[in-house]
Amino acid sequence: MPTKSSRRCLLWLPTLLLIISPHFFLRVPLCHACNPKRSSSSSSTLDRRRSRIHSSSSRRHHAHNLREHEPHHNPVIRNVYNYNANREGLLNSILRGGDSDSGGAGAPTTTSISQSQRRNLVVLLVAISFFNDVLQLTMLLPIIHTLVSSPPPLGVTTKKELALGLFFASKDIFQMVFAPIAGILTTKTSANLMLILSTVGLGLATFVFAEATTFHQLLIARGAQGAASAAVMCGGMSLIAETHTPEIRGRAVGFAQSGYALGLLCGPLIGGLLFQHFGRVKTFRYAGVMVLANAVAMIMLMVVAPPERIQPQNELGQHQRGAQKESLAASSKRLLTNHDILAVTASTLIIHAVMGVIKPVSQVVLDTEFGIPMVRRSAIISIATVAYFIAAPSSGWLSDRTSRSNLVALSLVLMSGSSLFFALRHHLGIGAFYICVALLGVALGVHKSSSQSLLADLVDRHSLGEYSMVYALSDVADSLGLIIGPIVGLWLSQVFASHNVGVLTVGALCFALVPIVLRIR
Repeated sequence: MPTKSSRRCLLWLPTLLLIISPHFFLRVPLCHACNPKRSSSSSSTLDRRRSRIHSSSSRRHHAHNLREHEPHHNPVIRNVYNYNANREGLLNSILRGGDSDSGGAGAPTTTSISQSQRRNLVVLLVAISFFNDVLQLTMLLPIIHTLVSSPPPLGVTTKKELALGLFFASKDIFQMVFAPIAGILTTKTSANLMLILSTVGLGLATFVFAEATTFHQLLIARGAQGAASAAVMCGGMSLIAETHTPEIRGRAVGFAQSGYALGLLCGPLIGGLLFQHFGRVKTFRYAGVMVLANAVAMIMLMVVAPPERIQPQNELGQHQRGAQKESLAASSKRLLTNHDILAVTASTLIIHAVMGVIKPVSQVVLDTEFGIPMVRRSAIISIATVAYFIAAPSSGWLSDRTSRSNLVALSLVLMSGSSLFFALRHHLGIGAFYICVALLGVALGVHKSSSQSLLADLVDRHSLGEYSMVYALSDVADSLGLIIGPIVGLWLSQVFASHNVGVLTVGALCFALVPIVLRIR
């Protein structure tokens, strides 16, 4: 005996088939072919009547003829016509990115949503994507030592420190390698599509991590998360740059970076609590479902309110049109030889190198020199995340009102100060270390918001092609700094038997780069 819900589904099924089948089998807008005689006679009569009343534009004639031809007695056929008219625009808005001119045939009917609201939705989508991306990476922090110490094949019995370092480095290595590929794919498709696909890839990688049974599978899943992270960063930042003018771009970037900081802050807490109550498999299954739900929400919002590029293709100047026709190899070569781009990229590398040195050394210092337990050490390190969360949107708002190159230079000075206070902990006590961690978070927040906006400005100013390639270059510098920084810093610390040497050396490089960045205008 069919239930009430099943009978209701059976009643809706014929209507659904009526709506869908004309498009898939006939492949034409049926409103033009329902009644040819009525169509021709109505058209001639209507034209004569309109010519006697008043003259109007050809566009209004065509629109009125379509309304006359439409079979008002059949709402199903009218729905099919509307679907056919909008289908191409909806797909293009996701696959190729929205244009500033959203009108015309084949464009999605989203006139009720203003351009400002669409920009806000874009920033919200990117911020949530950054949050999910960092959340999946930082949820591992409180549990990875337990996983590595597990009995084989999931864990290892010898060289646990090496395995732990390899596990953490695998994310940055894969992110660095995949960043240029993500930039090329974004250029060939769209930032919309890349953001969606990278979020789906991140969700699938999280499921792989949940179902892994060996340490090698954990490494592969961690590397896949790093590759997806590169695509998320590249697609998300490109989408913001494409949809925001330089006057408001900094604020948008700052708000999106707040999602990144929130993921850093919540990841270890959420990961520890879920792992304690549900174990590894269920924890990362839930996390994977959450990321895939985010991807579905992205698709729905991009269909309802497709992002609009700030520059329509048919209104570009002659020089910019020529730049758009330039090959990817030629534009990438000009990008890699632009001194301003290289200076900003170098600042990204050095700042993340300082963070890469301080991050592992700080745990050792707090434990051996101050005797602080693990829970309190985590609370101290979280000061940097809170400072980042506050500084990113604040500096983004400020970058719309002052020179962005000056803010990038300020972030380098702050990072140099962070390394200096790290060395002064012997004289000033634990308070100096608190200041060191806080300055590190502020420097990262200021740099992220201002440098990402400045890179987009430089692409516009020098006509360097698509935004995706410059953000891919920035992502490579980000990951390379996190890889090289600990290696160089810890090596210097070991050679000179002092943690201060490595931190101060890399911090001095930040200060040396300040005059070069200040020359950017």
